Amino acid sequence: MAKIRILLIDDEVHLCRMIKLNLERDGRYEIVTAFSGEEGVDKAKAEPFDLVITDFRMPGMNGKEVLEALKAFNPKLPVILSSVYHDDPTVITQATDRQADGLVSKPIDHAKLEAVIQEVLSRARGAQ
Repeated sequence: MAKIRILLIDDEVHLCRMIKLNLERDGRYEIVTAFSGEEGVDKAKAEPFDLVITDFRMPGMNGKEVLEALKAFNPKLPVILSSVYHDDPTVITQATDRQADGLVSKPIDHAKLEAVIQEVLSRARGAQ
């Protein structure tokens, strides 16, 4: 069975590495990391991914801009936003308004992240 390819975009390098290790542990996922929004968008345009997880607040191109760029390039590509600002209703509203497929809060809880990934992938498969 082919691995699910996920692009993980976050300016926190050690957080990216930790999430990558946790998700790749059981062998179902292949995680590619990018440490800026610009790098992430470039990778998403150059390689096929089943899902993108991007931080909401980053220097340079932020998560909202990443989401917009990815959806303009590939409207069917599922995108999950991660944010420490999950309690701020404007973040959730912006995420929804910008067509995010899911939202996870930081600090990242691996079980919750896994559940959101599965939910988003399930919805994406159902829409095809």
